[in-house]
Amino acid sequence: MVRQVLQPIADLEFHPRLHRYRYKGRWLPFSVSKVANKTNAYQEQQFKETQHLWAPRGNDVHAFCESLLLKQDLPDTEYPEWTQALQECWLFNDCKTMAAEYRLCDARKGVGGSFDFLLQTQNGKIVLGDLKTVGNKTAVDRRQPAKTQLGGYLAMLIDHHPMLTVDWCYTVVVGPNCCKLLQNEPNECLSSWVDAWDAFRLKNCPF
Repeated sequence: MVRQVLQPIADLEFHPRLHRYRYKGRWLPFSVSKVANKTNAYQEQQFKETQHLWAPRGNDVHAFCESLLLKQDLPDTEYPEWTQALQECWLFNDCKTMAAEYRLCDARKGVGGSFDFLLQTQNGKIVLGDLKTVGNKTAVDRRQPAKTQLGGYLAMLIDHHPMLTVDWCYTVVVGPNCCKLLQNEPNECLSSWVDAWDAFRLKNCPF
């Protein structure tokens, strides 16, 4: 039997225009992706300069994935090679969706974030997942697992839903007509998050 669908966390708001979270009226200064992604000034500039190229694809494919998992009408998209690959992914076949685009926070750290999906698979395993879209097959092969990001979401899941046990963490990497799954153990992801947070805190909150 599928576990109960997760209820939203009370008093947690997400403001998409600002891409910021607020919890109980307090703005959270950091995001999981900000902590997880170790980028220098040059990389951040490249990110901003190329965002108009990859962001529409990422937004479209993520919205399609959410509709697919929630069994809603599938939206039209300009990226059929990506969405078809998602529909053919075994992980999404006959799964039970416990949450999609679910918002979380750690008020003590001042961190907010949203994971892409929490599923119960055909064999009863609970899977926490992050979806990554890339531009070509070579990029699919090169993409590394999002261990740190998944560890951040998992840590906050444990805080807010302590009775929930996650069995596996998956990074789903989708490109045109291809999809790759990268599997990690939850403790591996938690350890990566703890290390990333310690480094981030020393850099951004030295006192």
